[in-house]
Amino acid sequence: MSKKIPMKDLVVILPGITGSVLQKDGKDLWAVSGQAIWQALTNLGTTIEHLKIDQDDPEAESLGDGIIATQLVEDTHLVPGLVKIDGYTKTSRLITENFDVIQGNIYNDPEDKAANFYHFPYDWRRDNRVSARLLKKLIDQRLKRWREASGAMDAKVILMAHSMGGLVSRYYLEVLEGWRDCRALFTFGTPYRGSLNAVNFLANGYKMQFLDFTEVLRSFTSIYQLLPIYPILEIGDEYLRIAEADHLPNIVKKRAQDALNFHREIETAVNKHLNDETYRNSFTLVPIAGIQQPTLQSAEFSNGKIIASEKLPQILQNRPDLADGDGTVPQISAIPIELSSSFNNIFIAESHGSLQNQNQILQDLQNRLEMSQFNLATVRASQSAISLALEDLYLANEPIHLRARVISSSGLESGKLKAKIISVSDQKPPIYLNFQEKEQEWVLTLDDLQPGLYRVTVGTENHSVEAPHPVHNLFEVVRN
Repeated sequence: MSKKIPMKDLVVILPGITGSVLQKDGKDLWAVSGQAIWQALTNLGTTIEHLKIDQDDPEAESLGDGIIATQLVEDTHLVPGLVKIDGYTKTSRLITENFDVIQGNIYNDPEDKAANFYHFPYDWRRDNRVSARLLKKLIDQRLKRWREASGAMDAKVILMAHSMGGLVSRYYLEVLEGWRDCRALFTFGTPYRGSLNAVNFLANGYKMQFLDFTEVLRSFTSIYQLLPIYPILEIGDEYLRIAEADHLPNIVKKRAQDALNFHREIETAVNKHLNDETYRNSFTLVPIAGIQQPTLQSAEFSNGKIIASEKLPQILQNRPDLADGDGTVPQISAIPIELSSSFNNIFIAESHGSLQNQNQILQDLQNRLEMSQFNLATVRASQSAISLALEDLYLANEPIHLRARVISSSGLESGKLKAKIISVSDQKPPIYLNFQEKEQEWVLTLDDLQPGLYRVTVGTENHSVEAPHPVHNLFEVVRN
């Protein structure tokens, strides 16, 4: 076993929306790790209704409802139509297995304990401004203690943030001036410019079995802060931002406008900082964007309904190369505005919920972290990709259709596509199936899976260095 590399900096992992366990009076209100959402709702019963927010004051540290975030949801979970995450255990192990760190609890460590590896669970229902202020308060405390105890007075914080956790980090760095204490921010599929999934979810919810839960999630400020900040809504012969449109179903315009203001606060702070040479030479921002996956790009408002689609909005219609993403976040949205032409951006054919666990990405991240601690490493990029399309949710009596394409830049013959399907809900053996080639794509149809949450891995039978890396995704089968 190789020797662990000393880590002088303080590392913090931030999850995305729904990625923190929420408790009240020591009882779980949200803890869906490793189970299907229908199982979680059955197990939690009516307690899920307690998550609903009536009013969210961004200046208030607490809602007064007694709900607190206690830990990361480290394993697989899915909220159909909104988000699916394949856990954070693997991301954490990258740090603990390769670097010499002291693990701590960012909320509950005693005052005299010095640690340099933390998770930051937060109340993902709330305004991300609130979570960012809390992050700053805790980092200020923990980093000061670590510097004093370790003697590394030049130690800084390294943030590793998945999805919405990147928006929390971004507000902390830019609006709250956290950049002065930061060495790097790595973001996995962060919707810097928003996600059409949030539009579709707010407007249309999802399949009727979970209508009540849809209403709970619609009350969250954070959902609104995931709305796209560029014109993606087609109304007649023009495109508007969601915050500019009137009378949209299930979308409160005032909340959408405030959510847009959240992003504008960050944008204003960045533009100010870019004039500061100290800022420009301070921390490194590395956005990791999933690509080659079918992703909603725009929406049309007609006859009182919002219909989302993969059609590019007007401002991007001359850029067909951007007509994909990670299945949740469009490619263009996963990159901050000021880094649109940066060499720091990383693109990989992987789905949103698995970016933080993707082996090639984790190897690249390990190399970068080693280099930041004065160790050299090499990075090898992928040349080919697999694009996988599937639904989040299937009823038990409907067929499950998977569609895939192999995108090769080397001309290499990849061979057949194969699927490995694992039930996350129980310990059944994996199912191995072959795709069938049909015209310009590969297809696989299943019709006998039991209700539950499933992880699918799709790869080629060619395992050479030039072959595309496997792509991963999640789906759920529910009872009728």
